[in-house]
Amino acid sequence: MTRIKEYMELLTSELEEFRDDVNRLEVINDQIKDVKVAIDLSEIKPILEAYNEQLKRQSELQERQYKKFEALFKKAGVYPKWAIITFILAILISVLSLVYASKTKMTLEKFRGIKQIEKVISF
Repeated sequence: MTRIKEYMELLTSELEEFRDDVNRLEVINDQIKDVKVAIDLSEIKPILEAYNEQLKRQSELQERQYKKFEALFKKAGVYPKWAIITFILAILISVLSLVYASKTKMTLEKFRGIKQIEKVISF
């Protein structure tokens, strides 16, 4: 029984300490709720402004480089348009003439086959 009594006393004292701690935390929590935090941006502001200026300069530099490249690409027309069109037309005419020649050859071979059959029949 004495042990149970000792445990009960220990448990009771621990609970009282816990209640005291909870009460102190509630008081601290109430105090913290009223505290307002002010953020000081005075040190960061010049750094951000300098970074913003750097970004603007970088953007301007990129825009100038883009315009230079665009001008170079316009000047660098390797072949004039008329030469490209003529080349494409020549290829098309060549392909069409090859197709026409192959069809003509096939037709002639059919006719030759028919003439040979006629010769065999006429003998």
